[in-house]
Amino acid sequence: IFAGLIAHSGQISVGLSQGYSAILIPKLLETNFVDQSQASWIASLGVISNPLGAFVAGICAECFGRKSAIALAAVPHTISWLLLALSKNVSMLYVGRFISGIATGMSNVYYLYVSEATPNQRAWLASCGPVLVSLGILIVYILGTITTYQKAAIISIGPAILSLALIWIIPETPAWLASRGRTNETKEALLWLRGPGLNVDREYQELCETNAKRKEKKESLLRALHKPNVWKPFMILFIFFVLQQLSGIYIILFYAVNVLKDIGIDMNEYAASVGMGVIRLFASILGAGLANNFGRKILTFFSSFGMAIAAMGVALCFRFELPSWMPLLCIGIHVGTSMIGFLTLPWVMTSELYPLRFRGSLGGFTTSIVQILSFATIKTYPDFKAIVGLEFTMWIFGVVGVLGAIFALTILPETRGRSLDDIEMKFSSRSNDDSSIYAGKIFSNAWSQPKNITLQRFTSISEEKQSNIAANAYVYDNFCLELSPEKLEKDIEVSEKKLTRDQRVVVGIALDHVRV
Repeated sequence: IFAGLIAHSGQISVGLSQGYSAILIPKLLETNFVDQSQASWIASLGVISNPLGAFVAGICAECFGRKSAIALAAVPHTISWLLLALSKNVSMLYVGRFISGIATGMSNVYYLYVSEATPNQRAWLASCGPVLVSLGILIVYILGTITTYQKAAIISIGPAILSLALIWIIPETPAWLASRGRTNETKEALLWLRGPGLNVDREYQELCETNAKRKEKKESLLRALHKPNVWKPFMILFIFFVLQQLSGIYIILFYAVNVLKDIGIDMNEYAASVGMGVIRLFASILGAGLANNFGRKILTFFSSFGMAIAAMGVALCFRFELPSWMPLLCIGIHVGTSMIGFLTLPWVMTSELYPLRFRGSLGGFTTSIVQILSFATIKTYPDFKAIVGLEFTMWIFGVVGVLGAIFALTILPETRGRSLDDIEMKFSSRSNDDSSIYAGKIFSNAWSQPKNITLQRFTSISEEKQSNIAANAYVYDNFCLELSPEKLEKDIEVSEKKLTRDQRVVVGIALDHVRV
């Protein structure tokens, strides 16, 4: 838990960076330091460079380790705040925001570390990331009400330096160390993370065995792209992120003060933005608690459904010219419900769904694509709103929320309570080199319900790590129902040269079952 919280400490800097444009842009517009076009660039430049940061973080996480990538992320954060604090012209603001976007784009590595270092607590520890992001946003909103944007930037350097100092206390993730064959360090990391007095031999052995199997099937990322355990998670996450970006979450975050002005609230917009920050913080804390007790599907459903109702509520308030406190309440509900699932879970699941060998690079690639989309939505929002109006924009956010609820119920997989290896196996279960497909090709027979005795035998084999039989027990039971030992032995003799070790175990168990 301690290691997970330290790994996430950099998320405070992410929140400071994300919320900074909300206090910066209104102050610049009030003094005519920039025009509307330049203001939109200041907001979006903090996003356009996110793909570069995600790409760098992914490569660094794979080559040098998860911990090194986290440490590297603190460097551009520090540089960007220095540039923003010392800015004398628009160009320096542009460069500062661009570099801050690189740092923010590297944030996915925080989730990667947590999911691998603390697999049993990854649900709520991963949700602590958004809590710290929300804390950073609240801090910068408060700074915007009491000081200048230059002083706010100077103060924001502190969390970045603190994160860089703390990261060296914790070890590298055991999964990454095992994948590099550093077995002694793997065991030391496990002992550090699990605490004194706990036996880590079984977990250590499983990591070593899993890594040995992956080395036997070593392949390039390009060749792996056609495998179900790569392209299926990518498509699921891509849809999830597209819905997230089009739901208005980040638009309200980056243009908080402007949105509050547009809905015509009868109070100071900066004070109201602080209120939004408080709602966001407490909602993220609630979301972290819920993540430990409810599944991904149910949280995503209620989060997206709540956002849809809130966005449509804002549109109706405009349609019927209701009191300003009502759209303000709806915006608060939109922010709050987004934090229990729709904003946080796509980032969490990026570090859950991909296979270990490509988790860093694929996570970085996915994040890069998402951030390009995020840049497009944030950059075009002011012009789009000017053309269609805030009411129609909110209707779009509402429709996207409904689509998100449907997606949660029909497509999104449930990962709560499952190990990362189990999740990877689920997506791999119908790949071409899987033993279930092999069995299906040789023994294609009538499909029927599995018998308990077969399921128990296959489950036992799977637990001993001899093959992934348990997940596909029904296949073997089906062909066992109709094949005679003689026919089965003949098929085995014909194909024996093509059998792998795991497939020999599979067929051997099947043959024993038929003879019984």
